[in-house]
Amino acid sequence: MNETAQTAARLEAWLTEAALPLWTGTGVDAATGTVWEALDHEGRPLEDMQRRLRVQVRQAYCFVMSDDPAHRELALQLFRFAMDRGFDPVTGHLAARLAPDTSILTVLHDLYDMAFMLLAAAALTEAGFDVGADLARLEAELAKLKAPRGWYENTGHSLPRRQNPHMHLFEAMTALYKATGEARFRAMAEECLGLFTGVFLTPDGRVLEFFDEDWTPVAEAEQAIEPGHMAEWVFLVDQFEQVAGVDTGLPLATIFAAALDRRDPSGLLPDVSDPQCGTRRTWPQTEFLKAALVLRRRGGTLPEGADPETVLELMWAQYLDTPVAGGWYDRRAADGALLSDNMPASTFYHIFVAFRLYIGLHGAPEA
Repeated sequence: MNETAQTAARLEAWLTEAALPLWTGTGVDAATGTVWEALDHEGRPLEDMQRRLRVQVRQAYCFVMSDDPAHRELALQLFRFAMDRGFDPVTGHLAARLAPDTSILTVLHDLYDMAFMLLAAAALTEAGFDVGADLARLEAELAKLKAPRGWYENTGHSLPRRQNPHMHLFEAMTALYKATGEARFRAMAEECLGLFTGVFLTPDGRVLEFFDEDWTPVAEAEQAIEPGHMAEWVFLVDQFEQVAGVDTGLPLATIFAAALDRRDPSGLLPDVSDPQCGTRRTWPQTEFLKAALVLRRRGGTLPEGADPETVLELMWAQYLDTPVAGGWYDRRAADGALLSDNMPASTFYHIFVAFRLYIGLHGAPEA
């Protein structure tokens, strides 16, 4: 077994023997059948934390891709909860936050949340579950947010407009097109891609985050650059090209290089750059890994310190070497000091997708 195959086997073992058992076991609130928002660093549920509805469906997205039938049934259960209990009975809008007893606290009908509802529906469809009626409802709810170009942030049309929800809607529509072959999903993915190429992406490979109503970038002092999102777009554009059978011609190597230029002294990606902030979470490193895998598969030459195995080892040492098997540290300072005091369940989606990508490219069976 070569080195990459050994690494793939290691990642599969971590997913199937540690992470999935933890998050489908201790990570589930048996009283409500939903998932906890977070565990502490000893692996205990934080029972008093509010819960984001999107975390329920992000976990469903991961669990449905497990080989364990019980995990797949849990995924459907979480999605059913989100569909049956996640819409406000007064306004009909999608909830954002839930109380610990799962009653609705805030209702935003938020595009970011909607994107993950749709992504979970895509994964369930791909796995053979019949969620067609749910998908039709979600499409109707998404239509309430349609803007002349792209989609509004929420029903209140909040500003600034953001690239991040559109990136995840692009992800969801690509997944729905793959799962169904329906042209309308490809068309919506292409609309998101058009915003990326025409609005979000700069000639030097940066990805802008915030915009005015007419998609004009906000003033530089109010703007942000997140290297993790730059890397994430590299992966998502590559996914779209494979699913749609097209070559977008986008300069993925340039975008990746621009993200690399923003690494901190540890060799990892900060949460925000230009100027660089002093923190780095787990999720940008998973996107770094995914982008490096994409560029290597496409035949690109990766600079020193940017090959997938180096990124993975840095990530493992900083975030995944924890007392709780299958857990993680979520945030560190630039100097490596631990800043987080819990393990957000939302992080699993990022790790799961990155590890599955590595496993899929290097020969071990999928988790």
